[in-house]
Amino acid sequence: MTGEGKIYDAAPFRINSLQEAADFAGYISRYGDSINSGYNVYDDIVNYYNYSRIHSEDEHINAKLLRACVDLELTSLFMMKDLDLAAGTHNQLHNRGKIASASVLEDFELFSGKANILYALSALSLRTRAFWDKYMGVLFLLYDWQKYEKFTKARSRKKCFLKNARTWPEISLHFRKCLTDIVRTRLIHSEQREAAEEIDNLKFIVEFPDPFLKILGAEIERVDRIRTPEVHGSGVLMKWSFANFPIDKSRDFALINHWNVANEFMHALRGAIGEYSIKNSSPR
Repeated sequence: MTGEGKIYDAAPFRINSLQEAADFAGYISRYGDSINSGYNVYDDIVNYYNYSRIHSEDEHINAKLLRACVDLELTSLFMMKDLDLAAGTHNQLHNRGKIASASVLEDFELFSGKANILYALSALSLRTRAFWDKYMGVLFLLYDWQKYEKFTKARSRKKCFLKNARTWPEISLHFRKCLTDIVRTRLIHSEQREAAEEIDNLKFIVEFPDPFLKILGAEIERVDRIRTPEVHGSGVLMKWSFANFPIDKSRDFALINHWNVANEFMHALRGAIGEYSIKNSSPR
């Protein structure tokens, strides 16, 4: 393959140097910014590369960690793109007076918009579940990399993760604080403000392994209630996507909550690896 006088070998893509990591980081941030203004993971991609050079004595595992982190960033970005398409289409229909004013059987523009919403949310439901398998894989590579292959071959990766993670001595405080913030948000939404205030007063933080793993497992279970029928059954999204509900009442847009949780966990991963990268900054 040629381009601007260069000849490129037909080989799998990989990031081989700090400069290549910086170039990739610049492009992924630019691509993300075109979807959501202000998106920038430049420093995070560079941190992934730097830490992957010193994570373990096994260069093969280090390369897998870098690839897994970058792949997870792309999955998270594509989830954001799915949600942007679905929510943007809904808002366009609302602004044109289409929502709650007609049936999809009476208006092709409404039908077409609703089909686009279903298209995006179907992809988001599958991507969200894939996100958690990939995220658990990254945690294995960080904290128990000797068992990573066992995890990838497990019949149930969730069960394998929850079982093995209980034996890990500790994980980064970034992950525990992330889940604590998610718990706080849900307490406020359920009007349990006194419990939320305990978190604000630093009287509570989700501990590892319990209840951290229990809450995380429940979050993945919530995603499966949408993903499983979409993959193995007749689906649950269509009956909501083609109905005329406001966005806050339509159950298909409950996927927004799953995106918010996934986004919080991405921030935690970036923080954790950024911290590890700084602590072990001497180059190999």
